[in-house]
Amino acid sequence: MEHIKSLEDARREFSTQIKCEDYLARKRWPNGVTCPRCGEKHQHYMPRYRKWYCKHCDYQYSVTAQTIFHGTKLPLTKWFIATWLLCHSPKGISAKQIERELGVCYETAWSMAHRIRKAMAKDAYMQRLSGTVEIDDAVVRADGGKASGNVTFQAKNVMGFVSRDTGALRMIVVETLQQKDIKHVVLKNLAEVKALVTDATSRYNFMGEIAPHSYVAHYLSYSVDGVHTNFIENAWSLFKRGLVGMFHHVSAKHLQAYLDEFAFRYSHRANKRALFDLVLTSC
Repeated sequence: MEHIKSLEDARREFSTQIKCEDYLARKRWPNGVTCPRCGEKHQHYMPRYRKWYCKHCDYQYSVTAQTIFHGTKLPLTKWFIATWLLCHSPKGISAKQIERELGVCYETAWSMAHRIRKAMAKDAYMQRLSGTVEIDDAVVRADGGKASGNVTFQAKNVMGFVSRDTGALRMIVVETLQQKDIKHVVLKNLAEVKALVTDATSRYNFMGEIAPHSYVAHYLSYSVDGVHTNFIENAWSLFKRGLVGMFHHVSAKHLQAYLDEFAFRYSHRANKRALFDLVLTSC
């Protein structure tokens, strides 16, 4: 995908259904076609139907079988452009914009975006975080645009983790910001860590039990002798600006999907041209 540098290049490269199917097959089966049902190789290809037949389990399937594109009536040309837009919009792209770009109805655009986010989430959670990890929490308004007057906004607690070594980011909705819930999420998402860095809040006092723990008191300074949480603060800033500026409102039910989308793009920001291929590999 190194030669595809713009949306116009993507439209030209994926201009037909056959081009899209061939490209998806190469990314899905780099070592040869395998049956999505039984995993056997040496599949029989039926060019007339553009499908494969597995004699081991008597299963016919296309390249989109058991992927996020499974059962869709839309051509892959539209799916690939929607995927490109989600991958290369730093603050995300709304379903309304996808609707205008692809010429589909809003409900279809919304459904497409959430299917693509599922593939992004799969990639984001493939490996636990390691090295020096910054940890911080935030409260996100997830009201779905329905709060008004004296009705209070529904807020969700979110934990954020970013590895300074790998650049990987995770943002996870948690029930509460009590120590027991924070500790459960921390242990679930960290691997071999060298150090943990947080702010000075007391609910992070247990971090020293997991790894060497440093903290910075933000009411005094943002950085003391190299101890800071600037990476995770930067991630929060990008997400919240995108949330307000692009989506305006999200519902609590789907908040985690938007968090996964931002975490996917942030984690691979050093190699933006590989984002599209990563989604297809995880689809």
